[in-house]
Amino acid sequence: MASFVGRQEELRRLDRVLESERKICYVEAEPRMGATTFVRRFCDKSKCIHTTFREGTERECLRSFRNAMEDFTGEPIESEDLDFAYLFQILTGIAREYDPVIVFDGTHNAPDSFVSQVRWFSEQREHMVILIGHNDRERFGMTFSDVIELEPLSFEESRLMHPKMSPMDALRTYMVVGGSPAYHSLMNKSDFESSVEKAFLGNYPKLCTECELILRRSSVPYPMCCAILSDMANSMGRPVDIAQTEGISRQLCDIYLKKLTEEDLICRLNPVGNAPRKPVYIIKNPLVAFYLMVIRGNPVLEFGDRPGYEDIEHYVDMFMELRFRDICEEYLLRHHDCVNIGRWWIKEENTFKPTMLAIVKEDEQEVCLVADCKFRGGKIDNGALKAFSARAELISEVPDKRLVMFSISGFEDKLQKKARNEGVILVGPAELLQLSGQ
Repeated sequence: MASFVGRQEELRRLDRVLESERKICYVEAEPRMGATTFVRRFCDKSKCIHTTFREGTERECLRSFRNAMEDFTGEPIESEDLDFAYLFQILTGIAREYDPVIVFDGTHNAPDSFVSQVRWFSEQREHMVILIGHNDRERFGMTFSDVIELEPLSFEESRLMHPKMSPMDALRTYMVVGGSPAYHSLMNKSDFESSVEKAFLGNYPKLCTECELILRRSSVPYPMCCAILSDMANSMGRPVDIAQTEGISRQLCDIYLKKLTEEDLICRLNPVGNAPRKPVYIIKNPLVAFYLMVIRGNPVLEFGDRPGYEDIEHYVDMFMELRFRDICEEYLLRHHDCVNIGRWWIKEENTFKPTMLAIVKEDEQEVCLVADCKFRGGKIDNGALKAFSARAELISEVPDKRLVMFSISGFEDKLQKKARNEGVILVGPAELLQLSGQ
């Protein structure tokens, strides 16, 4: 499979930094977003000293810095009492002799003593320095030539990492792991089912381990973090219901929900039209949602003998139906001038059922696109359109409504004819699975 895709504009920006007077750049990236691979691709054409700081003590960070320079020069650094001031003096000499690109990876794990020294080093303006971090650039107190924020891969980009997969399997893979290149690299079999078996059911299920790490890193205590997210994975997204189920106060529940939102694990549904204003939450991270809905606590996996994909297929299908709405939302955002996008639901309705609404601008007028999203086998028939139209009638307090039906399996001929007569927009597999520009 392909190990690196996209990021061409970002690579060009690094080229411009290299040619500028002040050669220091900050790369902002969430964990597993491929920042290290991205910078290494840039450094393919240059000599590079790459230091990676991992979560640990200052002494461990010093050791990593020293090891990176020793690996580059092939010469040991003889000193018992290391500090960053001393190591940056050595780096100055190496840089003047070899003129490498200098990379500090994981700067959010580096101590403050590193910050002051890298600030001093960058003032020399002689050598290119790339800092890779997450939400820590403000503490450096310096002006960067550029700040490059690595966004998640789009479906079109992530699909290129799976050249042997069918378009449908590539989409299902994207629906499970989102836009993280690192996760796609683990889903590296030629089809979706085999990739899931390897990454989630195999002897070393690395994506299960990754999910457990994510859950344990949350500021919400691990047992309660798992409990709240499991509630949401089982259609319980209202704070009052979560608090009652878990036996905690509503105030404490709100504190936990705020922390999980800040950590991008969950998000609050945005009510549109006459939807209830009381808060409803869903899991935002698709990998965590898949893990909690399909894998964790599944009795077949806990007690089964060498489980395979067929043992979880039913749960996977349920997950795909829910996750497909996010794919449809991405489609609307990409193809329309969206003013507002959110959900509509009925009071006390199952929190898996909200309908997607998008307020868009067309010819300077606002229109409300009401979307029905179907990810299931078999073409959609007139009965589905009739039920969808009846639900859309309940939606009010929005501009002129226009119905949009998404289906990964297509539409029956009679429905297509009826949709043309009634002005219903149909979006099928041809539009959803095609690559941009094709």
